[in-house]
This record gives sequence, C-alpha cells and structure tokens, in this order.
Amino acid sequence: MATLPQAANTDGNKESMNDFSALPAGEYTAVIIKSQYKETKAKTGHYLQLQFKVIEGEQKGRMLFENLNLDNPNPIAVEIANKELNSICQACGKAAVSDSEELHNIPIRMTLKVDKATATQPASNSATKFEAYDGEITTVEEPTAKAPVAGGKAKKLPWD
Repeated sequence: MATLPQAANTDGNKESMNDFSALPAGEYTAVIIKSQYKETKAKTGHYLQLQFKVIEGEQKGRMLFENLNLDNPNPIAVEIANKELNSICQACGKAAVSDSEELHNIPIRMTLKVDKATATQPASNSATKFEAYDGEITTVEEPTAKAPVAGGKAKKLPWD
C-alpha cells in the first residue's frame, strides 16, 4: 500500500497522457511548435531540439521530435544537422533564420521513417525529407492560442 501525497481525482478531468509511440512511415503535414538550443549530455556541444505537431490526417495532434547537432565534435554530425536545418528553412519559405522561433507555426510536409526498437529504446521516427506545404488546412478548429506575427498582432492558428 502507498499513501498518495494528494488524492487522485478524475471526476471531470478527461486529460490523459500523450502517445509518443512511433508514427507509421509516410508523409505528414506538421508545424514546429517548440524549439530549444540545448547542451549535449556530454557537454561537448549543442543541439537544436524541435517539437513538431501533426496538423492534418489520421495522426493529427501527434507530436514528433527532431534533434539537430549543430555544435558537435563530429563534423559529419554537424554537416548532416545543417543540411536538415537548411531543408526545414526552405520548406518554411525562409532564406535566413537567426532565431528558431521564426520557423514556428508554418505548415510543412515531412517524410518519416521508422527506426527499429533496440534493447534499450522503443521504435522511433526520423525525418528523411522536408518540403513546402502547398495545400490548405481543411479542418479549422477554434484556436486555443495565438501566435505572434510581424507588427506585434496575434494570428489565430487552426491547429492549436
């Protein structure tokens, strides 16, 4: 038996945990909703952590994560990360980006593969391609948040 620090009460609380299992391989429309520049565990470099949200289709609302090793002792890792960041910028229609937040809330198409599970890690996804999204968002929901746009005004986002 274990005494809880506070009573568990699900009455009226319908929130449940997110599903972070791997998505099926394929193409998805997504937006970057969060980004952070973090130090590596080994403290030998830094990576840009991007959080994507799928905004259309059967997997709508699911989250994806990509880490770009932009500062790393391995020059090949840095080269790969810079190519991936360049592809994301192009897909977002940005020629030059000085802050990763400039890439937030812009719909793009991303192609995912499934990386097989290992003895210590579950199956996960890796992006293999980023492309510009040329469609329209077909399902418009009442937004729960607003994103900043040029001029300081807020823009409603249909996928929030």
